[in-house]
Amino acid sequence: MTSFRLSRSPLENRPRRGVVDLVEDLSPSYRRVRLSGDFRGFDSRGADDHLRVFFVPDGFEAPPAGAPPEAFAAMREHPSREYTPVAWDEASLVLDFVIHGDGPASTWAEQAAPGSVAMIGGPRGSLVLEGEPGWWLLAGDRTALPAIRRFLAAVAPGTPADVVLLAEDAEDEQPVASPGELSVVWVRSLDQLLDRLRAAPVRTGDGFAFVAAEQSVVQPARAILQARGVDLERAVVKGYWRRGEAAAH
Repeated sequence: MTSFRLSRSPLENRPRRGVVDLVEDLSPSYRRVRLSGDFRGFDSRGADDHLRVFFVPDGFEAPPAGAPPEAFAAMREHPSREYTPVAWDEASLVLDFVIHGDGPASTWAEQAAPGSVAMIGGPRGSLVLEGEPGWWLLAGDRTALPAIRRFLAAVAPGTPADVVLLAEDAEDEQPVASPGELSVVWVRSLDQLLDRLRAAPVRTGDGFAFVAAEQSVVQPARAILQARGVDLERAVVKGYWRRGEAAAH
């Protein structure tokens, strides 16, 4: 019988300076940015991890490695937002951005070009899924795509993975893949996402559920999962951003 658990794992929170060396548009309003820099020791063990991106001026110089925390005070004076790491190695980090509105993150991503600079802090810790769920139920808007893609990569071959994704425009739909038995539905509104969550197949066994979108999704999504018999202590339901607040994720 398959089973799993969620556990917390602390990580080193060391600020790093990244310089854009690649920009790729995955859809009309979804942009992938690769940062080059010293990412030795960078780690992200949980699919839903978040680091913080500080949108500093291009000429910003990072304090040397090992500098005391107060040396980074200037970095924290600049706007920042949280993002899920997409991919990384010792010399680079990849992040995905939703281009929307005129907030500092969207503006930076829209203007990003080779040579643009950002400072990276974290992740401070990971929520690690250990074991193999018997089924997966994943739902979210485009801000949740990096986390959902990372979860899907961890699905065991043949394991059911039901996914509901929200994009207001069909042009922003993107392919997702998994070793598991994948079923994907795209919707156009948060109400439709919740409806599809209610209508998802009810599967037996020990499964994992993840839902992340605008903050108003949290309460109804938790109620839907609870009604389906999901153990909320071993599920993740989050508001990744809040409508009307530029400072949200």
